[in-house]
Amino acid sequence: MENVVINTVEMHTGGEPLRIIKSGYPEIVGKTILDKRKFVKDNLDALRKFLMYEPRGHYDMFGAVQVVPDIPNADVAFLFMHNEGYGTMCGHAVIALGRYCVDNKLVPYKEPESEINIQCPCGLVKAFVNCANGLTSSVRFRSVPSFTVKSDIEVSVPAYGTLKVGVAYGGAFYAFLPLNDVGLNENSPIDQIRSAASSIASVVKAQEAIVHPESADLSYLFGVIFTDN
Repeated sequence: MENVVINTVEMHTGGEPLRIIKSGYPEIVGKTILDKRKFVKDNLDALRKFLMYEPRGHYDMFGAVQVVPDIPNADVAFLFMHNEGYGTMCGHAVIALGRYCVDNKLVPYKEPESEINIQCPCGLVKAFVNCANGLTSSVRFRSVPSFTVKSDIEVSVPAYGTLKVGVAYGGAFYAFLPLNDVGLNENSPIDQIRSAASSIASVVKAQEAIVHPESADLSYLFGVIFTDN
């Protein structure tokens, strides 16, 4: 990777970072967006580490690179990357990309609201960007159809005992459970919350077959979401 120069735009959504790659990234080959996701995973993963890891990034860095859409009603398409690999959907990234697309004239500016059809690896996500006096502000979005896989899975997790979790999909699969089920609350140290989530995710991945009805590339558990009861 000698003489690699990649230009980026740095954004955030409520503190959640998004590094958007503007130029310098190699050509991405593939017929569909999931083919392109596989291509970068197999051929360009060194660039993900280059952009996401320290010293240029950090543990919670998130990135997006634009690709050519492969569905007719998409205005734009993006692949997502992070410290562990390549995501299929990201809410905070879609919010940032909504403003980015309007501000950079990738879609027309329209008051009081500009609409953008963003193709993500999970499918088409529609973003709505508030616009006034030539400026963009808040963003909302409508994601792909969500569904529950199971709501009462029992898992035995070392250090936490037997827990009951639900698994649901909304662009990616997550396991859900109340935070106090693992003896923690919103004031607990974040490292303890992360450790519990990691332990639960490992057990669920080993125990449950996560299957998306339309694509094997979407058939995996992305993480754990704790609720507040």
